[in-house]
Amino acid sequence: MKMCIALLAILSLSPATAGEEENVSVTARLSHDGVHGGSYVRAALVVSVRKGWHINSASPSDENLIATSAAFSPPAGLAVGEVRYPRGVTRTFPFSESPLDVYEGTVVIFLKITASGEVKPGTYALPVEISYQACNNDVCFAPATATVVIPVHVLAPDVTPVPRDTGLFGPGAEK
Repeated sequence: MKMCIALLAILSLSPATAGEEENVSVTARLSHDGVHGGSYVRAALVVSVRKGWHINSASPSDENLIATSAAFSPPAGLAVGEVRYPRGVTRTFPFSESPLDVYEGTVVIFLKITASGEVKPGTYALPVEISYQACNNDVCFAPATATVVIPVHVLAPDVTPVPRDTGLFGPGAEK
């Protein structure tokens, strides 16, 4: 029995599982602390890829590669639109005969979250799944999904939204 527990502990720490989680992380940010019904708030999904690793861009250069993509499950009263993926960078790798379009470092996916005019004030959870495949020069992990939940605060009509992350959402930031 002790041997089985020890083996399970070792397997749960296998590099394929633990390493993959450490290679890509996702956080969400909003341009304002809330939104009024009938209006929208801008959002950013900040994807951080560990140094020495890459993920395929949203428009990979080969149709057989796993594209990075975001899937949304908005609650009633919220909608997601205008999703803008950044351009990738072209890199040549020892394992590929042709250059690949990838994301490295920190990349930001911008989107717009719209609250319907009928949505009541309150906080709504907007789950987002980012699908990707992390690779380095030697190995690619199996395709994976990172989940982040964006808390969207729908404000009462008499409350003014306060700007956040002006550096991220400032003029020219969404290019």
